[in-house]
Amino acid sequence: MDYGQELRSDCCACVDEIADFSHGCADRKYVFTKREQDVLDRIREASSRARTIKAEMKGIAPGDAGFDVAERELISLKQLREELERERLDAAEERMRFLGHVN
Repeated sequence: MDYGQELRSDCCACVDEIADFSHGCADRKYVFTKREQDVLDRIREASSRARTIKAEMKGIAPGDAGFDVAERELISLKQLREELERERLDAAEERMRFLGHVN
């Protein structure tokens, strides 16, 4: 579920009565919790490492020991990325609960 698409513009929880402006839900889809930011940082790190490995693999012949090690690390990074994506969705749902959009 893409929580960015579920945001309402008429949400009373998004109006700051103290300030002279409101923060609509549409504006908050780019504001992350600490948990979400941590997960996104870990996703970026894993993606960066995968790009580095792929670039290194271009200089190694398939079947070489280094190629096999790199291939196993890519598989491990792919599994990590899938786990992090599940955690990212959980964190986004948690944020939506904090905002009062889901129960």
